[in-house]
Amino acid sequence: MTIRSLLMAVRGTAAVFLAVATTAGTAHAQALRDVNVALSFYASAEHGGYYAAMAEGIYEKHGLNVKVTQVGPQGNNMQQMVSGKVDFVNGWNMRALNAVREDIPLVSVAAIFQRDPQCLVHHQGTYPKLENMKGAPMRVAQLARGSWWPWLKARHGFDDSQLRPFDASYAALLQDPKMVQQGFITNDGFQFKRQNLAMECMLLADYGWSSYNYTIDTTQKLIKENPKLVADFIKATVEGWRAFLRDPGPASRLIKANNPTMADEQIAYAMAQMKQHGLLESGDAANGRIGNMSDARWAGFYQEMVAAKALPPGMDVRKAYDMQFVKQLYPSN
Repeated sequence: MTIRSLLMAVRGTAAVFLAVATTAGTAHAQALRDVNVALSFYASAEHGGYYAAMAEGIYEKHGLNVKVTQVGPQGNNMQQMVSGKVDFVNGWNMRALNAVREDIPLVSVAAIFQRDPQCLVHHQGTYPKLENMKGAPMRVAQLARGSWWPWLKARHGFDDSQLRPFDASYAALLQDPKMVQQGFITNDGFQFKRQNLAMECMLLADYGWSSYNYTIDTTQKLIKENPKLVADFIKATVEGWRAFLRDPGPASRLIKANNPTMADEQIAYAMAQMKQHGLLESGDAANGRIGNMSDARWAGFYQEMVAAKALPPGMDVRKAYDMQFVKQLYPSN
């Protein structure tokens, strides 16, 4: 064989390899299943698992091409899902149970936060315990007035005369040393430090509030028509959360790219609060079982809401959630 013919043979072989590689890459891209997700509020550490799964290729490893939409404070991600615009949203117990009551086909399929980060913000040293807040003026949003506020009344003796209009600023709180305002344990403490405010947060979960939060919700239709897609998405998202806890760097960069107001220090603060208060890995999710749920927890929460007159008796609570996917992740459930 001449040198010329050898070079031609090598080039031909390389062309074949390139064609095969290109075809394989195209086939891989075509094989990825599109998934649309609408997350509550803007990109933040509370969504870290989703962004880690995107940043580190975990979704792609599971055959998923995931697109995340941020829903601002005035948005409604459940409405987007029910209308067919997205496949998954994040939510919470009470919304899933209200969906059952209103015959909306929303179903919770995993629970990322085992403990609700909902807290009560107040001036440092003013209220040592929750019971000391009885009678105090409280700025509570309308959504909360249908969930944990009835629970506070039924279980801890609060009453509606305490209610004040809510907005997200601290202006009214600063003007009244007795004022209490709803907040998030993963966020408000950071804002206090940044603004040099002498405030603190009281976590409702420490006083028996048993709601999950940041549940992964989807529709009955998707579960029925494509259970493998649901299973793969949950598995990949849980893997994303584990990756985020190991190394928040890749997800943090993507979070900041999607939400330029977010800072590394705020993400680090939120992560520290998640770990300190057992938001991710406690209760049903102890021993690394992130996303886990239980029938007992759902039933217990529903009974508390019935006792608080926030939900009617006689509902089929099992319509609000589906355990099959977390059972695939954790067969010993």
